[in-house]
Amino acid sequence: MFIATEWFCSLFAAFVLPAGIAKATTESITPTAELKVDPSLATRQEIYEAAEDIWARVQALNTLAPEFQGQNNTEVAAQVGGEATFSCYTYHLSDEMVTWLKRDDDYLLTVGRQVYAAEERFSAVHSDHTEAWELWVKDVQLSDAGQYECQLTTHPPVSFFFILSVTQAEAVVKGPSEVHIEEGSHLALECQVVNAPVPPVYIFWYHNNTMVNYVPHQSLQVDHLNYTSNLVVERVGPHHAGTYTCEPHLALPANVTVHVVTDKRPAAMQQDRNKSEDGPSSAASKASSLLPVSASNLPVVFTCILLLTCCIHTKGDTQTPVG
Repeated sequence: MFIATEWFCSLFAAFVLPAGIAKATTESITPTAELKVDPSLATRQEIYEAAEDIWARVQALNTLAPEFQGQNNTEVAAQVGGEATFSCYTYHLSDEMVTWLKRDDDYLLTVGRQVYAAEERFSAVHSDHTEAWELWVKDVQLSDAGQYECQLTTHPPVSFFFILSVTQAEAVVKGPSEVHIEEGSHLALECQVVNAPVPPVYIFWYHNNTMVNYVPHQSLQVDHLNYTSNLVVERVGPHHAGTYTCEPHLALPANVTVHVVTDKRPAAMQQDRNKSEDGPSSAASKASSLLPVSASNLPVVFTCILLLTCCIHTKGDTQTPVG
């Protein structure tokens, strides 16, 4: 600080002082008057006092400089479960401190490095000899959205405002929620992450609750690029049927159910049919297979029924009444 003031005073003495003397000299010259110099600029002590006053004004202007560099009303985007960082640049604030508030609720968060917020998710960060005071918010919630204020304890006080927007990221699998595909076909599932300010760290795929990203499969492959992940099965088999879940980092998951059609029946239905053949109904099905179903046997059946009817009537007519 002292070196900077000395440097500024030297410039002041080299450039401002001669200009002041010249001005005073010009204004003082008359046809009959002698050359006069303003006595306020005559002593070195007064020069330094004037320089310090101007330097103080320059400091105040530098403190306000971020407002003209786009710092005020800065928009900060975050997602639920993520982190948010607010950076307030003070520029030559000296030993003054910064106060962070949530302006919507008039809620005091921090003063200097001291945290007054009830939740431990908030913290103030400032490194010595730096111009940035930062407010960190961990595990961001939807209720954290709103206006935040960085208040500098200058005279007069200076404030900068930030707008935090919070979104809930979620996964979306393209296409219908249920897919029917024939055995031996090519299966491709695409998952996209929406409402996320930054790409997710990872996107995991699960098949019936088992992660398949890193499990070696000859016919199954997973590719991940920014906000999109693709799951590809080159040749679908019955074991590929089931529920597939796309679960990105800090995002709601999405599900899709795959039915593999084998023998013109979905694999799930085929398995249920095989189980039913071993149950109680298998006896009825076996019994029904013993019944004549051919159309050529119908005359024989009708003839047998007719003969049985005649025999019953004949037996009733030949009975002797009891006297």
